Amino acid sequence: MNKATKKWIIVLLTAGLLGGVIPEGQLASAETVYTYKDETSSLSIVGSNIKIDGEHVVWRGNSGKLRGQIFYGNTRTGQTQAITTHGKMTDSPNVGINGKGEATVVWIDKRNDSDDAVNLNWDVYSYNVSTKKETKLNQNTGQNSTPSMDVNDVVWQTFPSYTMSLYNLATGTLTDLGLGRDPVVKNGRVIYKGGEDGDLYEYSIATGKHSKIVDLPYTEYVARFVYNGEEVLWMQSDLDGRGKYTYIDLSSSNPKPVDLTKPVKRGQYEYVEMSISNGTAVWLEASGDTPIMRAVDLKSGQTYSLGLTKPTGFIGFNGDKLAFVNNGKLVSREIIRTEKTDSPPASGGTQTDYTVIGPSGGVAAKGQAVRLEFDQGTFESDTRVTLEKISNIHSDQLPKGLSWTGVAWKWTADAKLMKPASLTFELEQSLNNADMANRAGIYRFDESSGRWVYCGGTVDALWKTVHTKVQEPGLYGIFLYSPSFKDINGHWAKKEVEVLASRWIVNGMENGAFEPGQPVTRAQFAKMLVQAAGLEVKSTDRHSFHDVPADHWAADWVEQAAAAGWIKGYEGGLFKPSAPITRAEMMVMLANAAGLQKDEQSDSLAGYKDAGLVRDWAKPSVQATIKSGLIKGNGDRLNPGATSTRAEAAMVIYRWLAMKGEVFND
Repeated sequence: MNKATKKWIIVLLTAGLLGGVIPEGQLASAETVYTYKDETSSLSIVGSNIKIDGEHVVWRGNSGKLRGQIFYGNTRTGQTQAITTHGKMTDSPNVGINGKGEATVVWIDKRNDSDDAVNLNWDVYSYNVSTKKETKLNQNTGQNSTPSMDVNDVVWQTFPSYTMSLYNLATGTLTDLGLGRDPVVKNGRVIYKGGEDGDLYEYSIATGKHSKIVDLPYTEYVARFVYNGEEVLWMQSDLDGRGKYTYIDLSSSNPKPVDLTKPVKRGQYEYVEMSISNGTAVWLEASGDTPIMRAVDLKSGQTYSLGLTKPTGFIGFNGDKLAFVNNGKLVSREIIRTEKTDSPPASGGTQTDYTVIGPSGGVAAKGQAVRLEFDQGTFESDTRVTLEKISNIHSDQLPKGLSWTGVAWKWTADAKLMKPASLTFELEQSLNNADMANRAGIYRFDESSGRWVYCGGTVDALWKTVHTKVQEPGLYGIFLYSPSFKDINGHWAKKEVEVLASRWIVNGMENGAFEPGQPVTRAQFAKMLVQAAGLEVKSTDRHSFHDVPADHWAADWVEQAAAAGWIKGYEGGLFKPSAPITRAEMMVMLANAAGLQKDEQSDSLAGYKDAGLVRDWAKPSVQATIKSGLIKGNGDRLNPGATSTRAEAAMVIYRWLAMKGEVFND
């Protein structure tokens, strides 16, 4: 009996019509509505490199005594077992069904070699779950990698020669396939990247012949791909650092590549996970440092979101259902497509749509234009959520420097939100340049004050969607803020200061100046860090420092930074909020907030003449910020004891945002 527990999450993900936007006032007769149903298995998975085939799952464990070993699980029986227990390094598990219908696991490990960083050799193994028989497949000694399995065929590549090998589980025969990279076997075909170029090839196991299926210009190449037996999805990159998603259907009579996205600059936060199955392609798309599952209907070209996930939890399609791990449990997501026909509104009235969100969470959306995602526990009972498009914003409500992009929606909820929701807007056209993307944000209209209030906003790598967390229903829109200061024209940090000011991380003085050379206090820098991180600031009864009472202007920000473990005070429970922050103190706070890995053995201080002035308590953080590029010295000096200026603080915060993929450069 299936032990899976079903958890139904109904979401509305309405895709925009292919070929343009419906003119204002014109009502579409029908549209495709995407919903999904989630089934959560009782099978617990604590690991990474997860692969699935039907009811069979494998992964590389990352906890306990068997950390780094290969595990197998069965969603039907709930069975879990460790395939390897030798304690040496393992990697790249895969699972399939052999010619006898038996689950078989393949992987690579170093049981026969030392697993230190110097030794790069890996062996390929298979394990029959039914017979419990383990077999070493490779005969060579080398860097064997990423085995792929289908029925009785197992294929892998060997570095650095880029040679491919094919092993038959039924006969035990091993075949040299020649040069190639990243081979994947399905339906009697091996798809691989060229060993000497960036094109895609196929090898027919039946005929033993190789042929090219994608021939690219020398300036372009296939960065990575997935193959399901008929369709191939890949990231196609060029020498200018741009990339696009493309696919080909090999089952068609005349297979030709089809572009799914336009070429865009590949960002720092880029995810390799993607999958394709029966007319649907899915990949993880960066939106700041948050991965979104982006889906495309290959027949219609319509795109839609399938929500958020962690890269380590994404598995891919298992048949027609999308598999991923959420909170240690395997989830199977069924995508449902229905045609929705809207009736025209009654004369003189307005059309009112709503979505019911239950305690388990869900999504309310209007096509791709706006989407509200509610986590489990946001509402205590079924709650009606409405969305209404707003066509006009009065310019007299906007302060100087604030301009409206034309996107505004009002949403309501019949109950109080117990936790924030995720609000995403999508523009009809991408923002024109990096400067506009850097200044875009989501604002809420505060009816009590009659002002638009900044709520944050992370722009995706395509400069087309903006998302943030919201707690209160109301009127929200996308605006561009272009502040200016009379004393930074020609200043080396002008761009960085203005971008941070457009996000309300830094502010100017009452006289219209920024005063870039003035020192930054410890409280001011703590506030900048919290705002740059997008942390929710709440009033609290906690008082970590005697000199930051509840009525101090920076109390909430200081307490938030202290709770996050970013800041520490002095003896006697003091924080010294008004003291100018030193460069060393700034680097410690920044390293903590950015979560940088601190290596006490790093040699990043070697090039600075005043490295000896860095105190021991600050040295790991100083080294980490230098190594990450967040901090750059003044020539051959760090000046760790000098105070930091407002311009310097703005620069390092800007670099941190850039490292997270939240600001852009043309």
